[in-house]
Amino acid sequence: MIIGRLMTTLVLTVLHTMTNSFKDDLQISRDYINVNVGKRVRMECELSNLTISGNMKGLWLRLEDAEVFFYSTSRIYSDQRFQIEQRPILHINNGTSYEITTYSLTIDDVRLDDGGTYSCQEDNRIIKLFLLNIVERPYFVTHEYTTLLRTQIGKNVSIACEAQGKPSPFVSWIKKIDDDQPKTMINCTTTPTTCQLNLLNVNRWHHGIYECVATNSIGTIGRFYTLDVQFPPDVYSSKVKSYHSIGDTITFECLIDANPEPDIRWLHRFTDDINQEMDLSRQYNQGFYHNKRRDGPIWSITQEKINSSRWKTILFIKHIPKRFFNSKFICRAKNRHGQNEKSVTVIQNHHSISKKHRHTTSTTKTLTTTAKPDFQKQYSADEYQSTSTIHFFSQETDELSNHSRRLSPYLFYSFILTLYSFVL
Repeated sequence: MIIGRLMTTLVLTVLHTMTNSFKDDLQISRDYINVNVGKRVRMECELSNLTISGNMKGLWLRLEDAEVFFYSTSRIYSDQRFQIEQRPILHINNGTSYEITTYSLTIDDVRLDDGGTYSCQEDNRIIKLFLLNIVERPYFVTHEYTTLLRTQIGKNVSIACEAQGKPSPFVSWIKKIDDDQPKTMINCTTTPTTCQLNLLNVNRWHHGIYECVATNSIGTIGRFYTLDVQFPPDVYSSKVKSYHSIGDTITFECLIDANPEPDIRWLHRFTDDINQEMDLSRQYNQGFYHNKRRDGPIWSITQEKINSSRWKTILFIKHIPKRFFNSKFICRAKNRHGQNEKSVTVIQNHHSISKKHRHTTSTTKTLTTTAKPDFQKQYSADEYQSTSTIHFFSQETDELSNHSRRLSPYLFYSFILTLYSFVL
């Protein structure tokens, strides 16, 4: 019977509150409270002497749904996150002491649906209103996701990013260039909670790190994705032809863009037949690059990684012999998506050769023609031996020296015979 009378009293009190409590709307004290999800909030008001004397009872309810939480200190709402506290406090003002009663409602682990207008009352009389706004920093709806996305040039890529929060977050995509200059992406299909990044006909410049950013007034969060765009090698060389004189020291350089990392090689051949070419990179890596009759290496190869998808390689040749003229040096790169190469043809620069050296050059030409079949033979794909490589770079220099020494006695002898015939 007591519980029945209590519930009847509460129903009448709530109905009276909902219909008549806002007649003196401007005189009612209000507090506006923002609280994050998961936090604790405490709402407190002071009861009058009527409550202290027992003539009236304190009451906490939510106006939107007329949910009653406590009547005096009796629990009406079963959720244990809601706690009530009623205690007397002695105040002293100008030497006069008096007692008041504080009536506090505490909510632990606040949820989004706890928001609303909470009324602290004495029976049906509103003492104070608390407008409780529950806010939540953004969070991503999908907890499991792939951070590395691999694709190839020419494909289309779409990445959906969904986030929620209160207020509803603004979701966007940016491409990370550096910490000071993020590039905002504009081709993003949006819904109230989702922003889908759309990359059409992907090229190598789409490769990089992308961040989905969700932000509201409470905070900002980000999620990173790495887009790995794979493509066959592109080889760049500034020269197609290179003019030099016998004995010059020359360098050839090329740049390679590729993903994944390519196999980069320097090759040399006299004809367009790829079966008649020498793999200089393999020979160099095996250490077959010294001339026994000279100090130091005959040629060298360097390779440098500039960034995640670019390499630079340089071929250095010391004292180039004549037989290399009109032949090609090839920079070739290959990965699982394809192959590319650039070649440089070495051409003799006749204008820079002095008269003194032209005779030696001519004689060398004759000797070179005789030796050429043997030289081409060593470029056979089945005969990359160390002796061939040493011969490859030393033979011309040795022959040039030996035949130059033979040349002077032969000319002298011819001159004597001619003079003798003239005298006779």
